[in-house]
Amino acid sequence: MHADAAGAPLGPAAGRVAEGVLSMIENGQVRMGGRLPAERRLSELFGASRESVRRALARLEAEGEVRRLRGKAGGTFALRPNPNWPVYGWSRLADGHDRVVARQPGVDVSVPAFLRHQRFAVATRLVSTGLQEGDAEVRAALGLTARSRAVAIERVRLADGVPLSWERLFVSAARFPGILDRDLTGSLSQLFRDVYGVTACRVSEHIRVRLADGSHCGHLDVSTGQPLLAITRTSYDQHGAPLEFSHDLFRADRTELHVSSTTRAPGPGSGPQAAPSPAEGTP
Repeated sequence: MHADAAGAPLGPAAGRVAEGVLSMIENGQVRMGGRLPAERRLSELFGASRESVRRALARLEAEGEVRRLRGKAGGTFALRPNPNWPVYGWSRLADGHDRVVARQPGVDVSVPAFLRHQRFAVATRLVSTGLQEGDAEVRAALGLTARSRAVAIERVRLADGVPLSWERLFVSAARFPGILDRDLTGSLSQLFRDVYGVTACRVSEHIRVRLADGSHCGHLDVSTGQPLLAITRTSYDQHGAPLEFSHDLFRADRTELHVSSTTRAPGPGSGPQAAPSPAEGTP
């Protein structure tokens, strides 16, 4: 039997809400890091008063099952890892009001561009900028010498007012003089093209899933342990030279990846061929 935050047993209504919320988490309807329906919706789902819902959520938070956050991007979030659902499945809010952003890997389309195409309101929060001596990874990616300096730009992208992604990107300071004096809240691809005459023509991305730690929670409004898409990205210009190197983190509860491929139709005589027999050998 569940007890409230003060240790007293929950009543029947609050207990019903607590069990119902745990069932939603266990069956994958709300996944780790995903947001629970609003209190009003939980009240409707389980036939309980708002006060009973609050008591149930307070108890589940005390037990470490959920976390409640205040503010515009707040709500109640599931914390329990569940082995019955894959970490890479993308979740929507259980009440159906969340909008998921579609992203196509390996395509050089700026975040603002694909957000506007999907009719999201776009905003950028500039976190920090500066000059630094790049570490070995940055120097290797951009082809810089040990004494070369890199421009570092840290930004957060928001879709419909809610944080979607965090990025820290690097470009050669020598190649882009004065870039720190430019507006860095818009598309850098457009800035490279319009001001410096450089166009990104090829992109290489490495994508994996990682869990948010304390350094990400404030920027992305997520809980510790929430799944994120970590993307290491290098773009190359029209001459094949490295243009930009970045580490991006996308909220997995707000992002889905769309991948397409084309298979070339087999031509005449391109069907499978038998391997030579041992007696025939190879030349």
